[in-house]
Amino acid sequence: MNLTDLIRVKALLEQTEADWDALIEELIAAVSARAASWCNRDFEHKERVEFHDGGGRYLYLKGLPVASISSIYASDTWEWDEGNLVPADHYQLLDAGMVAYRFGVWPYGPRALKVTYTAGYHQPVGEGEQPPEGYTPVPDDLEMAVRSQVAYDFKRRRDIGLESVSFPDGSIQKVNLGEFLPEVKAVLNRYRIRPHA
Repeated sequence: MNLTDLIRVKALLEQTEADWDALIEELIAAVSARAASWCNRDFEHKERVEFHDGGGRYLYLKGLPVASISSIYASDTWEWDEGNLVPADHYQLLDAGMVAYRFGVWPYGPRALKVTYTAGYHQPVGEGEQPPEGYTPVPDDLEMAVRSQVAYDFKRRRDIGLESVSFPDGSIQKVNLGEFLPEVKAVLNRYRIRPHA
C-alpha cells in the first residue's frame, strides 16, 4: 500500500511537469514497501486472520489501527466451527490492538484462538475524491515522512551511492545516510512493531 501519493510528492518537490511522474510513482511504491518492512507491519486497511495463544491477559493484534473484530474462535484442537465462537461480550478491544478477556486470563492453549478482524489505513484520497465510509487516513506524520524520503530519493537519482566528489578547488563530502533519512527513521520508529519472540 502506498503511504503517500503523486500530488503530495510533486508539491514538496515543486514539480509541475509530468515527465517524471512514472519514476515518482515507482519511488512512492518502493519507499512505502521499505517503510512497511522496517515497521514490521502491513499498513493496508483490510480483513486479517491471526492465531494467538491462550494463557495471557491480552491478545496483541498485529494490524493497527484495529477498526473492528469480526469473530474470535477458540479451540485447542484447531477446529473452528460455530460451537467454538467466543461471544463478543466476553472480550473487549482496548487501545493499541490489545484484546482483553472479560474473565481474566484467556483460556485455551498454544495458537488456539483464531481472531478475524479489520485493521489498517486507507490509501490517501486524492483531491476532489470522497473518502470511503469509516475512512482511516494514514497519519500526517507518517505520510510526510514517506513523502520526504521519496523526494530525497528522487533528488538523489543521479548520484546513487555517491559519497564524495572532488573538484580542482576542493571536494564535497556526502554522508551515506543508510536506508532512511534520520528524521524519517525517527517517525517510522514510532509506528514500528517489535517482532515477538
